[in-house]
Amino acid sequence: MPSRPDRPAHRIRHLLTSTRFRALLALGMVLGVGGVTTLAAWTSSATATSGNITTGSINLQLNSTAQPTLTKSLNFSELGKSGMIPGDSNTALIKVNNLGTGATVPPKYTITSTSGGALTTSLRMTVSSNGTVANKCTDGTNVVSSLALTLTANQAIGAVDRPLPVGATENLCVSVQLPTTPTPPTNSTSNIVLTFTAKV
Repeated sequence: MPSRPDRPAHRIRHLLTSTRFRALLALGMVLGVGGVTTLAAWTSSATATSGNITTGSINLQLNSTAQPTLTKSLNFSELGKSGMIPGDSNTALIKVNNLGTGATVPPKYTITSTSGGALTTSLRMTVSSNGTVANKCTDGTNVVSSLALTLTANQAIGAVDRPLPVGATENLCVSVQLPTTPTPPTNSTSNIVLTFTAKV
């Protein structure tokens, strides 16, 4: 008796050769291709370009009553005095001007003194903001009071980093005193150089 064909295998062969199954395979291929081609069909981009970025500048300049013209090297002759005796003093005004640019970060400045001469260590210095000559700088806002000068280079005069906005001017009163004690040396001199250093 001839063997009957294996029924499961027969069904599979029949399915593979049927028109309906071939149509389903074709449809699956079409859908697969369509899915790939639509992955990057829509795109968009945008850019932002900055304006010019520039640096500011620091420009600290000085002037005084005797020398009203702005300068970086002031001959502060008003502070000098001949023939001082114990108990004497001399007072003068100096203006610190910020002519820089770039107002976002206002610079700050520091005052230092470099002095020479045998009389230096006998002198005392008082500095105030908006002080007056008549009051020997004891009025206004105190910067330093009766500071003993030394022969050390760049001796600090008051606190560091004094704020000074762009376009502003600070009026400083500077007074130098020669106390009666201890007894100062006779026929001696001192030369004082004040330096104003700005930074941001």
